[in-house]
Amino acid sequence: MSNTTFSGPVRAGTVKYNAGANVGNVVLSQTYDTGDLTGATVGNVDTRIGTLPANAIIVDITIDQVVASVTGTTTVSVGNASGGAQLSAAVATTAGGRFRGTATAATQLAWQIGTTDTAIWVRNATGTATLTAGRFVVTVFYIQK
Repeated sequence: MSNTTFSGPVRAGTVKYNAGANVGNVVLSQTYDTGDLTGATVGNVDTRIGTLPANAIIVDITIDQVVASVTGTTTVSVGNASGGAQLSAAVATTAGGRFRGTATAATQLAWQIGTTDTAIWVRNATGTATLTAGRFVVTVFYIQK
């Protein structure tokens, strides 16, 4: 997948010369794929997955457990600091599927990125036993101001 850099509003549609027509925000994303988690031992692993630009607004965070955890368990959270769950509360993902952390007033407020760039961290908490299989993908969807 390639990357694109641009600045300014994006115009999409059939009206070409009206200053306010067909101008809107683009939803962007940053994605982290753990790869094969076979051999992950009991404990927490914190990974910085990217940085959101100042004044961005997060619109969604999804956690896709694409390979169910086997033997051990997995719990995933997303934060703006190592070990944090400020953006997405910890959610048990062991069985596989698509998950979202429980939204609270605090997490929704944290989705309003302040005036400085903000690091995004994912915590994988492996519990009960060493994993013999597992993999998840975290995607943070946001609008850049």
